[in-house]
Amino acid sequence: MSFSIVLIWVTYEVRWFYPEMQRYFGDAGTLAGQQLATRSRTYIQNSLEALGKEPLTEETLKQVKTNLDLAYGFLDIGLYRERYECTESSLALLDDFDLLFNKPDPPDSTTSLAYLLPVIQCATVIEIGQWNRRSVVAMDMVESIDWHQRVFLWGTILFYVIGIGFWWMHEKQRRAFMQSIKDKLKWMQQALEDPLTGAHNRRALDSDLLSHLAQFKRGARPFSLVMCDIDYFKSYNDAFGHADGDEALKKVVSAMTKTLRASDRIYRYGGEELAIILPDTEGKEAMDVAMRAIEAVEALDITNPDSPYGKLTISAGLASAAAEIEESDTLIRLADEKLYEAKSTGKNRLAVAWI
Repeated sequence: MSFSIVLIWVTYEVRWFYPEMQRYFGDAGTLAGQQLATRSRTYIQNSLEALGKEPLTEETLKQVKTNLDLAYGFLDIGLYRERYECTESSLALLDDFDLLFNKPDPPDSTTSLAYLLPVIQCATVIEIGQWNRRSVVAMDMVESIDWHQRVFLWGTILFYVIGIGFWWMHEKQRRAFMQSIKDKLKWMQQALEDPLTGAHNRRALDSDLLSHLAQFKRGARPFSLVMCDIDYFKSYNDAFGHADGDEALKKVVSAMTKTLRASDRIYRYGGEELAIILPDTEGKEAMDVAMRAIEAVEALDITNPDSPYGKLTISAGLASAAAEIEESDTLIRLADEKLYEAKSTGKNRLAVAWI
């Protein structure tokens, strides 16, 4: 009889009580995401503060871009989309501002405030909503936890002979906690991805370039960088709208990804500009990979009336790591210069930096 009572108790704890606690307070549940909205708001506020300073340096603009990418990732959460109507419009504002921000002349402080202030307000609404929900649930949970602790104490004394059963319950919860940590690490990895295309984002590119360059300096591995840009993409967006433009961008990234090797990585550098890191690759081999990507996009046959080719195409610039390169920004600049050369000499082609 004692064993049956303990078995029922343990089943209740494992099947109902702990899952309820996990639902409200676990990393994969509903309320723990509150701090993500806080981080998103903080990054946007930092961006507004930076954009209000004069003069705007290249380093400041780069930091603002990184902050906005992070803010977008922290706000683009399924829970927020489901429960807060302002989330979708805020993400759309960040997308529109990203396009505006990537133009040659960055937006002034007034324009930036018009785009980003509603996003800050939305993040604040989410924070308040999440904390209100958490406060209500927390009060009920405190009482439940207190009651369960008392039952657990007296139950342990009464049924000490079946302590192995409680050890099993503890071990199961420990494993659930470890799985929760693994899920959190997986989410952190997703924060390095562009939510629209699934490619890695600018933050991931900066990190990977530093890592590859450090290995190259130690004499371990050569690598190459390809900077790509979709030709006449602004006119495509103007003709078909941003929704079709987003779909086209996703198709372009998908087609390019299929031509890459398992070790290669593609990134959304910003707007319609993409980047590819080719590990252990230089010279003709790197050119072959880049050309396959260019040909794959052309083969999509996505109509673009403003292009002399009649379809969406990409231009690309290729640069390989060399002893003269001390910083990753230098390699990006070299690849960008070749990208500009490819675009200025007819587009839909590859230009290569020979160092």
